[in-house]
Amino acid sequence: MWRIFVICLSFGVVFKVQACVDRVPVMKMRVSLVTMRKYQGLSNCTTDCGPLVVRPRKETYMTVDEVCCDGYDRNDEDTECLPRCADCGETGVCHSPSVCFCGNGFTNHVNRSVCVPECSEPCVNGNCTAPDVCQCLEGYRFRSDSVNECEPICKVNCENGHCEEPSKCICNIGYQRDEKLQKCVPVCQDICEHGDCVGPNEYKCHDGYEARLGRPMKCDPVCSSGCPNGLCLEPEHCACNLGYAHVEQRVSRGCQPVCQPGCVNGTCVSPGHCVCNEGHAYADGSHNVCVPSCRSGCEHGFCSSPGRCECHEGYVQLTAHRCAPVCQAACGQNSRCTAPDTCTCDPGYVFVNGSTTQCEPNCPRTCKNGICSSPGVCTCLAGYQALLSFYCIPICTRSCLHGSCVGPNQCRCFTGYRPTSEDPSICEPICSQDCGHGRCIAPEICHCQEGYIKRWPTGSCEPHCQQKCINSHCIGASQCRCYEGYRLRDGSSSICDPVCMPPCVNGSCVEPNQCACSHGFEDTKQHNICVPSCRPRCENGRCTAPGQCECNSGYQIANASQPHQCEPQCKKQCINAECLRPEECVCLDGYRMLPSSTTECEPICSPACDSNELCIAPDLCELSGRRFIFKANPSSNVHHGFTRWSTLMLAVFLCLILVMFPLLLMREVQRRRSQKDKQQAHLIENPTYGVILPGSEEPLSEQEIGLAD
Repeated sequence: MWRIFVICLSFGVVFKVQACVDRVPVMKMRVSLVTMRKYQGLSNCTTDCGPLVVRPRKETYMTVDEVCCDGYDRNDEDTECLPRCADCGETGVCHSPSVCFCGNGFTNHVNRSVCVPECSEPCVNGNCTAPDVCQCLEGYRFRSDSVNECEPICKVNCENGHCEEPSKCICNIGYQRDEKLQKCVPVCQDICEHGDCVGPNEYKCHDGYEARLGRPMKCDPVCSSGCPNGLCLEPEHCACNLGYAHVEQRVSRGCQPVCQPGCVNGTCVSPGHCVCNEGHAYADGSHNVCVPSCRSGCEHGFCSSPGRCECHEGYVQLTAHRCAPVCQAACGQNSRCTAPDTCTCDPGYVFVNGSTTQCEPNCPRTCKNGICSSPGVCTCLAGYQALLSFYCIPICTRSCLHGSCVGPNQCRCFTGYRPTSEDPSICEPICSQDCGHGRCIAPEICHCQEGYIKRWPTGSCEPHCQQKCINSHCIGASQCRCYEGYRLRDGSSSICDPVCMPPCVNGSCVEPNQCACSHGFEDTKQHNICVPSCRPRCENGRCTAPGQCECNSGYQIANASQPHQCEPQCKKQCINAECLRPEECVCLDGYRMLPSSTTECEPICSPACDSNELCIAPDLCELSGRRFIFKANPSSNVHHGFTRWSTLMLAVFLCLILVMFPLLLMREVQRRRSQKDKQQAHLIENPTYGVILPGSEEPLSEQEIGLAD
């Protein structure tokens, strides 16, 4: 019991472990002391009726033993029955069968027969192995900023993602898993030409390429020369326009015009167009052959001699020094006839779709989202505005919030945002997890309401109470809600106490409708009532207080060392009888009550003694001269008188008895003392039941008989 008491003190509140016993009828043997007198056969005895002597009497009787109830065990024979539980731990106490009272930091909510450690903060991806001590599951480790939250360990490359389970990587928004590369790669909506996708909808051009303005997914090659008169198709590689070519394969010098046949005494300035050297002019209407010129000029002719100008074929003389070409088909607007039947576009214009007479404005760089309205001038389409001289961007009348304008009044949200249902020009952040009691203020970021917090940066909002909720759970704003069967303690906002209905009697409520009896009390079949406990059980009385027996009427405690045994009381002394019930003497076997008495019994001899004999004990007659005989069956050959030889034999027999009796008596006393039975009585067998035989000495005192206690 002291071990249990020490454990209870460790809780701070002393709980009494409840014992439970069943009463089972068993047969036992007991010894009682009776007062006896040698019967004198005196009918008018008033004072000296013979000596009285106290002798032990052994008898068997039925009683009730206490055995442990189902669910209870007894460590050894002398201890109480204690309840049995699966595992209450070192700091817990088994209060009743399969019900543990757990120590601080332990709980039995999952299994009432087992105390397991309890952690004030739940172990995320782990187990609570000791009070407020978490141990991560296999494949997990503690977060750097927490001692109760475990994160999975990924053995694979999880860059641009997060580890959801051990060795299982979940890519972030805008990324997808490439099993071949074994990593998370970004996702781009458009195909990137001559570039790589380096982030969600983020492109990076290859070396030698640059992103096209306004269209980052398009990468154009870069030529350091600028590629005049040609188109840059690959880095540092120009594809010359029709009529142009690389001179002497020098790519860095760009494209030069080509004249076929070659210019004679002149320079090729455009495809098929030569410019004569100084002092020369075209000869005979040729575009490549130059002849000496006249000082005043000889346009579209040749100087046949100095100062003399003659026109080429297909030309007409306009002045003395000028010939004009003749074009059968009239040249269109922005063009002129520069050779017979040959139209040439004005500077800054080019022929339209292969026409040789019609010309349109030419812009050196393609107009994006616009048209070329005059040489080198782009005009934007409707809904667009100029960003550069050759690039037009869309116009959105309402500003795109958290997005970009990709078309007239058309917005595209940034990564991690989506259009709102009310206004497509406004983009709202996306949180993959429901914020709960909060709102999403940025991609994967929640802002909690008052009374709620996030357990980790990207988590949802959960209730938070400044004080720890005991026997309750936090519902937010520092408010605790009691578990079922509990109610809030007066004056407290976080501690809930169990409720027992009806209230506990002689005990305290430790769990809903579960009473713990106070020290010295034990439970009954009614779960709320505890009654005083007396060990051993009160005999012929009732237990009125812990360890205190109150005897029934007519009974009282005869031995202070055995306060649980109430013995019946008889005001008058019972002679040759026992006081088995209050004021009632019961004769011993072989005795009967005297007709004129209620407390003294006389022996019975069957058959009856002769007229000269006196019945002094059951079936024992005494003759005159202190001789006695045992009455036997009349048909036997036993003599009723004692001869001299018989007297000698009887004397020898009595001597043996007087010598052996003390030895046997001491041996028996030692044996019975060593057994220490429950009643702690020393049984002494005496076949004479207190009869004083003829020739015996004075009656033995109680100490000589060997009475104990």
